[in-house]
Amino acid sequence: MGNIEQKIHTSKNGTDILIRDAKPKDAAKIISINKKIIDEKIFMLREPEEGNYTIENEIRNIENHLRNPESLYIVAETEAQDEVIGFLEIQNGSLNRTSHTAMFSMFIQKEYRESGIGSLLLRTLLSWAEKNPVIEKVTLAVFSTNERAINLYKKSGFTEEGRC
Repeated sequence: MGNIEQKIHTSKNGTDILIRDAKPKDAAKIISINKKIIDEKIFMLREPEEGNYTIENEIRNIENHLRNPESLYIVAETEAQDEVIGFLEIQNGSLNRTSHTAMFSMFIQKEYRESGIGSLLLRTLLSWAEKNPVIEKVTLAVFSTNERAINLYKKSGFTEEGRC
């Protein structure tokens, strides 16, 4: 995994947020965030009954990122409460012809949205990607109804390439 230097930031609401590499011990917290977002039924392709998450699989996912220098898995946690409140993972293409592109996904607990956590995670990702000698292009997929996320991505320099 491309490592980042962990850093404390202040969110829009004044909370200290630590951005750091994900660790296997974060697996249960990451699964919990995923399940909460799936239960909202608005930002995920999966329906609640389709989520098949296990701690073992998530640990394996984190460890796979740790072994790949062209991937990154980071979390945002509240500094005071040691609570993971969001995460972002990015991985480059597995084929030689796609290895220069990387696609990311970002998830933030509902109660922490609109506080700048997404911006913190995204800035960290883009800084890492700029330094990575393999990554030339960062991509994502987002629902057209997720206006907050789209605005963040546009503000960060992303352009729409197509719609599904």
